[in-house]
Amino acid sequence: MKRSMVWLVLLGAVLLLVPFGVFASGVSVYEQGSKASAQAGAWVARSDDPTALAYNPAGIAFLKGMNLSFNMTYINADVKYESPTVGNWKDNKENIFVPSVFFTWAFKDNVSFGFSVTAPYDLATDWNDHFPGRWFSRKSQITTIDYHPVVAFKIGEHSSLSLGLDYYDSQIILTRNQDTTALSTAYNGYVAWNWTPTGFPPPYPAAIPTYSSSEAFVATDVRDQELGFDIGWLIKNDPWSFGLTYRSKVTFDYKGHTWFYTDPSRLAPGGLNPLGLPTDWTTFFPGQDTKLTLATVPAMAVMGVAWNGNPLAVELDVQWTQWSSWGRTNANFSNPTNLPALLGGSAVVPASEPFIFDWNDTWAARLGFAYKLNDRIELRWGVLYDQAPVPDSTRSPFLPDSDRWSVQVGMGYNREHWGFDWYVMYLDFQSASPSPVTYTNETGLPALPTYVSTYSALNDGTYHGTSYLAGIQFNYKF
Repeated sequence: MKRSMVWLVLLGAVLLLVPFGVFASGVSVYEQGSKASAQAGAWVARSDDPTALAYNPAGIAFLKGMNLSFNMTYINADVKYESPTVGNWKDNKENIFVPSVFFTWAFKDNVSFGFSVTAPYDLATDWNDHFPGRWFSRKSQITTIDYHPVVAFKIGEHSSLSLGLDYYDSQIILTRNQDTTALSTAYNGYVAWNWTPTGFPPPYPAAIPTYSSSEAFVATDVRDQELGFDIGWLIKNDPWSFGLTYRSKVTFDYKGHTWFYTDPSRLAPGGLNPLGLPTDWTTFFPGQDTKLTLATVPAMAVMGVAWNGNPLAVELDVQWTQWSSWGRTNANFSNPTNLPALLGGSAVVPASEPFIFDWNDTWAARLGFAYKLNDRIELRWGVLYDQAPVPDSTRSPFLPDSDRWSVQVGMGYNREHWGFDWYVMYLDFQSASPSPVTYTNETGLPALPTYVSTYSALNDGTYHGTSYLAGIQFNYKF
């Protein structure tokens, strides 16, 4: 009966787990358990509660009976771009909730099973409609859910090994703006001159009455499911313990659709003019089947050493993440379109659009402390420093990431069968300048001074931000 109740509770918790993004190191969300997060995530060498499944699954081999934990982390992010020429702009993605659930069962003396559902790789940005960097990215969301069964084996009295399977369900939603001023001006010009070649030929100067600025809104939604694996190793020999984990890289072959939302009042009267040119410019923006390949989940290795002097425990972890797997890729579209030859035949919707990340591998250092006041209450605190994978050459509104440091505190309260943990965290991102590169925006007409077709990546300002995190975790032992 108890086991049935465990699975019913676990199923209910899983159903509550919905995708949310966060401004994090790359697209990683390391804060999956409140007990570990209160100690800066320095947890792979102790891992003595069910959230070990997210940090070092080998730790569940030392847990007795059946254990269930549910964690909820709240994140308040404050990310801004400040420029002396284009003003100050704020990322609107502020309040974020990240749930996770963990279950372990020691069904034999030396064999344990665990299952967790987490969202370890997420990103969300949401810039203003008039943000100058909207040609690069207007809104972005990457949500990767990990369904994670694990088997852990206790080897002797002091060590354990684990093997886990990671079934990832990953979705990417990307939106940006596309300048269609050249097309709307061309259309208005044809209307003004009664569809004849008299008057001003295209392209039209911005000063004439027929000049009409317009923008399209491009939205891409793709998804894929793939498998990965993880291994863990833990040695506990009081007062010392040592942990090591590795998670594999996973590459996704995303498939989905791209939509173009245009202004029909400026681009879509329909019909042909005497020159043989279409006047319904929206026909050049059809919906697209879209494919995108990306190693969204990077390989990661974490090593930690801990000393438990009772009542004081200290742990130091070093984390390596292979973010260089985010190199360069292309979004491929099923139905590319081009303008008529009379207007140069230039692409409106290209066959593919490049995504250039060129990220770097990163290191993070985590130092965590715990102090037992008594058998029921434990105080916790920690500090961390985490490198950002995004180099100066490719930093953009898609992910204006930078190196960060944080401090956190928390507490745990435990009784015989139940307990809870909480933490609060302050995270500060170093100021960083955007990439100096420019973005070529497909306008459908040749690049001329009259029509802006290239945009700088906001190279005269700086990104900076802070985040406040708070989490609570409930635990029950059966």
